[in-house]
Amino acid sequence: MNLPTDLGQFLAKPRIAVLATVRQDGSPATTACWYDLQDGKILITMYADARRLPNIKHNPRVAMTIVGDDPYQHVSLAGRVVELWDDPDLVVMDRLSMRYMGERWPERKPCVSALVEIQRWHTYGLLSESSDYSSSSSAG
Repeated sequence: MNLPTDLGQFLAKPRIAVLATVRQDGSPATTACWYDLQDGKILITMYADARRLPNIKHNPRVAMTIVGDDPYQHVSLAGRVVELWDDPDLVVMDRLSMRYMGERWPERKPCVSALVEIQRWHTYGLLSESSDYSSSSSAG
């Protein structure tokens, strides 16, 4: 999905995100996480033993809210994990750690990384025009 330039610039900064997954019993679960953009998708990683990993494998639908310096400026994304891979060398974790902390991640536990295809997004306090978009429809 093509994102407006202002939104892409907002997401390009290292901000904290909250990732929502769906547990096997259907209840929601949220986790704060780091992210990056890669080819118009959201790149995330997690330890191989993370509780959210079985959630994603069972149901690849996720949502994420990324908060700006002002918590009333944020973007919420919804989409699907379209790629999931083992990352034992922590390539993605190191990339995200460099983005957020300026150094490689110190804890060398195996990770699993994922790409999330954005299907819908909504902003609050960021764009002047209507800010609720879906890949399957125009502004709503």
